[in-house]
Amino acid sequence: MIEKGETAIRSWKKELLGFVCCLLALVIFCAGASAVVLPKRYDYGSTWDMYLKEEEDTIDVMFFGSSLAYCDVVPATIYQGTGITSYVMAGPEQTMPITYRYLRQACKTQSPQVVFIEATGMFYPAHSRSTAVNICYMPWSLDRLALTFQVAEPSEWPGLLFPLYSYHSRWTELTWQEVGEGLFGYGPDDLAGYTFLEQVYPVTAFTQRDMGSHPEAYQQSLQAVEDILAFCEEEGIRAVFYLAPTAEPLTGEELSRLETDLAARGGELWDCNQDVDALGLDLSVDFFDADHFNYRGAEKFSRCLGEHLLSLGLTPTEGEDEALWQQRVEHFTTLRDEADEKPIQLSGAALQQ
Repeated sequence: MIEKGETAIRSWKKELLGFVCCLLALVIFCAGASAVVLPKRYDYGSTWDMYLKEEEDTIDVMFFGSSLAYCDVVPATIYQGTGITSYVMAGPEQTMPITYRYLRQACKTQSPQVVFIEATGMFYPAHSRSTAVNICYMPWSLDRLALTFQVAEPSEWPGLLFPLYSYHSRWTELTWQEVGEGLFGYGPDDLAGYTFLEQVYPVTAFTQRDMGSHPEAYQQSLQAVEDILAFCEEEGIRAVFYLAPTAEPLTGEELSRLETDLAARGGELWDCNQDVDALGLDLSVDFFDADHFNYRGAEKFSRCLGEHLLSLGLTPTEGEDEALWQQRVEHFTTLRDEADEKPIQLSGAALQQ
């Protein structure tokens, strides 16, 4: 009877082990398949796969926020003028709670001296069509899971938890490049998170931007600000909230409210719209739309950012991949020079005027 019992136990253990192995194989297959079918992302924010190719602890400054960060900040220009390395880890229509989780995730591989957070996201609604995009390209982590259940709609949970659920139909349109990048990863980003925009929106007048009223979302953003400041204090990082220069700045009431609420929590705000004259902008060719620069305006603003970083007392951290950063400078220069030679093309925003 004892031998039969021992045999049954051994058989049960083998079956359990077999089940665990099958389950593990299924998980690995689904993870690999999800990475392959997920649409590849090279620009317009949330470029996590390329960010994770950066050598650890080689980024001095990081920029977070919405498209007002990834369309306006050129790390190659900052590096060329100062030797300071920077990266834009922003996302489309990124709210402050998402920015907080992006910051935590980004600092798992980098130790920036300063983080700049574009603060227009304080006034965004809590959820938008870009919420899922901000989440689904994040590495798998507690921060990603927290965002999934805190800011995504329940209808988005299946696709965020199991990307294969949302993108399985892409099998027929995959290229070999996508398969390779899905399985083996991307290379480093030659623009370090910046998105190059060529088209032109001639600005004829500055007007105030109507952000709408989202009181509940604003309170959530204030809590996220407190979380951001607490995290930065723990990590010894200086946090600077800033407002990117636009042709549609916040209203005086919104700006005053933002300044007061940030100051009450120990945050500092740099309103770059107050320094817009110093940028030397050409309003006829430097904007992509009323809110974003094209490459011309972004380069001018990034030179200003470099000077501001030096004024904060930042010094470059040694150990960066100099060849990669020189490649980034050359890549942006090539894109700029090629764009300069083309006839000016109006952006969609300009054509809709």
